[in-house]
Amino acid sequence: MKTKFILSALTLLSLAFSAHAQTEKAQVLAKSKQVLSALKNKDAKTLATYVHPTKGVRFSPYGNIDTQKDLTFRRKDVVKIYTLPVYVWGQADGSGDDIKLDFASYYKEFVYDKDFARAPTVGYNRVVKQGNTIVNVAEAYPNGKFVEYHFPGTKKNSEMDWKSLRLIFEKAGRNWYLVGISHDEWTT
Repeated sequence: MKTKFILSALTLLSLAFSAHAQTEKAQVLAKSKQVLSALKNKDAKTLATYVHPTKGVRFSPYGNIDTQKDLTFRRKDVVKIYTLPVYVWGQADGSGDDIKLDFASYYKEFVYDKDFARAPTVGYNRVVKQGNTIVNVAEAYPNGKFVEYHFPGTKKNSEMDWKSLRLIFEKAGRNWYLVGISHDEWTT
């Protein structure tokens, strides 16, 4: 009798956890679509509403997220991000030169260089594709969930022209907020 009760309790807990995980996934995917729409439309004011209220949003030009050096912007800065001055966003793959750009130029190269709203593959909390760069999204955001929008490479370019955009979210209170935007592509 006791064993049946324990098994029933474990089954109920398992079902509750599964339902919670599915609700969490649905919430993150919905937020991700809204953020992606704001990015596609270059709507900084709307984008800012999704940014984490205390952590801000970190921009990472490649799949390896540098929590010390990648630039982070607060909501108040995201609202006016298209008017901000030139920043060093990291180092370019291959050359090691500074990625020195204003946001509009950074956006074209390291945020929305493909129409990610039409990505043929969308992964939830899993890396769809990575090259020879270590993708450390789970380590950089241990409390986060992410959605990866991915375009595969073409045969013409030996499939090395693939692109991914990862939107990373963390929960604050009852809501999920954007804490990271990580672009990824084949690196040398």
